[in-house]
Amino acid sequence: MKILAGLLLIVVIPAFGQKKIKTIELSDSIKSAYVDRVGELYVITRGGQVQRYDADGKLQILYRADDIPTLFDPRDGARLFAYYRSTQTYQYLNPSFEITKAYRIDSSFAIEPWLICPSGDHKLWVLDAVDHSLKRLNPKESVVEVEVVIDSVLIRDARLFTTMREYQGFVFLFEPGKGIHIFSAMGKHIKTIAAPGSTSFHFLGEEMYYRDGSSIRFLDLFSAEGRAIQPVQKSGDILLTDIRLFHVQDLRVDIYEYTP
Repeated sequence: MKILAGLLLIVVIPAFGQKKIKTIELSDSIKSAYVDRVGELYVITRGGQVQRYDADGKLQILYRADDIPTLFDPRDGARLFAYYRSTQTYQYLNPSFEITKAYRIDSSFAIEPWLICPSGDHKLWVLDAVDHSLKRLNPKESVVEVEVVIDSVLIRDARLFTTMREYQGFVFLFEPGKGIHIFSAMGKHIKTIAAPGSTSFHFLGEEMYYRDGSSIRFLDLFSAEGRAIQPVQKSGDILLTDIRLFHVQDLRVDIYEYTP
C-alpha cells in the first residue's frame, strides 16, 4: 500500500517489432475485449455476442447473450463472471458458456448496484450508485465484510464509472475521461492514475496497463515502478499476454507475437 503511494518512475521503451499472426474480422462492432489468465481472448459485441479465441485467433466458442453484460470477467477461463445491471443479476459460466449459477443482488446489500465484480472465488465487490458506497459481500454468509463511502471529492457520480475489477488484492474503478482509482482490500483509496484519454485498463502479471496516447503505460502494483512501450499500433485497445499482443478495433482484431 505504502509503495503504491510513492513516486512513480516511468521508463519509456522505444517501439518494437511485431510479427502479425492473424486478423479476425467481425460482422458486429466490438464493445469490449478481455484476456483470461490462460491467454485466450474474449470479445463482446454490441449485438450481445461473446466470442472466445485461442492465442492463434481460432474461434473456440460463440455465445449469444440475451443482454450485453454490464461487466464481464473471464478470470482463469474455467469460471467466467458476468453482471447484468438491467436485472441486477450476476452469473458464473463454465468454459462452454453454460450458466452454472445465477443470483440476484439482494436490495438489502445495495439500493442501486451500479457495478459488481468478483472477489476471490465466492465474494463480491459492489458499487452502489445511490450512496457511493463500496462494499465487499460474502453472499454465502449474507455478510457485508467491508463497507466504505467513497469521498465526494474523489467521486462525483458513481454512474460515471464503467469498470470495476479486483486484482492482486486491490480494487480498481475506471472513470472515463479521468482515470483509474485504486483501492485497498479494505476499501481505502490509495491512488488515482490519470488516464483521461484511455477507454480501458488491463493486467499482466504484477502490472496494470492502459493506453496513453500512442503509448502503453504499465504500473507495477507492488514496486510502483512504471514503464511505457510504444507499439506500432497508435490507436485502438491493446491486450497483452506472455506471448501475444491483441490489437482490438471496431470490427477487427489483429494478433501479433509479443515478448514482455
